[in-house]
Amino acid sequence: MLYQAVDFRLNTGMAAFKVVLIEHGYDTTQYEREIIEAAGGEFIDAESLPREEALRLCEAADGILFRRQDITREMIQRFRRCKVIVRYGVGTDNVDTGAATEAGIIVGHVPVYCVDEVTSHAFALLLACVRHVVATHQKMERGAWDVHRNEPIYRMEGKTIGLIGLGKIGQGMARKLTGWGLQVLATDPFVKEEKAKALGVKLVDFEELCRRSDYLSLHVPLLPETRHLINGKSLGSMKRGVIIVNTARGPVIDLKALKEALDSGHVAWAGLDVFEDEPLPADSPYRSHPRVVVSDHTAWYSEESQVQLQQTAAREIARVCTGGLPESLANPEVLRKLGRWEEWTPSETVMWQLKRLEKLGR
Repeated sequence: MLYQAVDFRLNTGMAAFKVVLIEHGYDTTQYEREIIEAAGGEFIDAESLPREEALRLCEAADGILFRRQDITREMIQRFRRCKVIVRYGVGTDNVDTGAATEAGIIVGHVPVYCVDEVTSHAFALLLACVRHVVATHQKMERGAWDVHRNEPIYRMEGKTIGLIGLGKIGQGMARKLTGWGLQVLATDPFVKEEKAKALGVKLVDFEELCRRSDYLSLHVPLLPETRHLINGKSLGSMKRGVIIVNTARGPVIDLKALKEALDSGHVAWAGLDVFEDEPLPADSPYRSHPRVVVSDHTAWYSEESQVQLQQTAAREIARVCTGGLPESLANPEVLRKLGRWEEWTPSETVMWQLKRLEKLGR
């Protein structure tokens, strides 16, 4: 189908499909342009246009690319020609996927482009918390030299780390934990026991993981069932002195409850790359909390992951616009509506979503 689209363009002088990029914030979109035009499409970068003008262009688009923009039901109702919406990134919580499914629009994303970056960042935040790296640096900036610590640091070896979520990123984290002398637990309702065992991970339920872990690292998507998964109740069940790292999605943690737990000392440290409100407000207590290490939603980033993200998103949208099916999508149930379920072979990155739909009875 891809080559037929290219032939159509060459024979008629017209593009076979149109793709509009609403917003991105990147230095270049040359990767997208090259891939989409090579597939026979027209590519429009609407970043510099007023948002309403960009949305008007989307009304005549077969495919839409975006990054941070909320894609609402009202917008989707305007996208009458659209076949596919692709978000730059892993999560799709800023898209009304229900409305897209009703409209017969595939919601694509890029779930595996930054596994190394996110797991490395999670590890960096964990180590910074365990070893008090940032706090010590700040003391030295003030001229201090504290050989005999007034705040104890504890050995990592022999501790237990709990991974909340054992998808691609959780699995990558488990692999990096090999050799650190930690017991690794995980909770994930969509992962088989043998998969976890092959990674040296023991699967347990969420409540047991909270009770037993000295460190917690979050690697789950934002779903109705994961919003405020870490809340006052779950925090209260954790060991005193637990360290929590979040490189997943901000609303997975109830930040008000976490601050109370930090202030009381029940949670020793938190390493946070994501927040409920982004950008993090200038007056947020998390910007200066003495027991928090923060970064500005940058766990995904490296020069390599940036290129991979843009190229993969463009290939996915070109694939669908030329008659194919995406490798990854956030609303697999839309394929039933489109009558294409039988021709689809789910990738590993989609299997957990199918299990979730089955569990929800859809």
